[in-house]
Amino acid sequence: MSEAEPDLLTQLGGTEGLRRVVDEMYVRVLADKDLSHFFEGVEMDTLVRMQTEFMASITSGDIAYTGADLTRVHKGRGITRQHFSQFVGHFTSALQSHGVTPHAVDQVLGKLAMYSDKITGTTNVDG
Repeated sequence: MSEAEPDLLTQLGGTEGLRRVVDEMYVRVLADKDLSHFFEGVEMDTLVRMQTEFMASITSGDIAYTGADLTRVHKGRGITRQHFSQFVGHFTSALQSHGVTPHAVDQVLGKLAMYSDKITGTTNVDG
């Protein structure tokens, strides 16, 4: 391969493309009866903005996440690994519907998986 692969954020359509993916993901999440209750009373515009920033930060070394600590924000909310998996499934579907390549989807999901313990408050002891 003669050219370097574009960074992951670029492959997701940049911050604007990622924002569209996150918008669609939350439409899916809020329609999911197993997940929607986690977002009752949440200011969705702020959440979408911060989620976009977080996703951008894990896909590009040039963007810093300025939001709240993930462990603190999710602590005590009862989010299980199953909930996390469902959330990630909606994110995956949104990425795919926006034409993100399977390779880029896999890369982003690998990065996102590193945060599952912070979201669920559990530790993966199986590796």
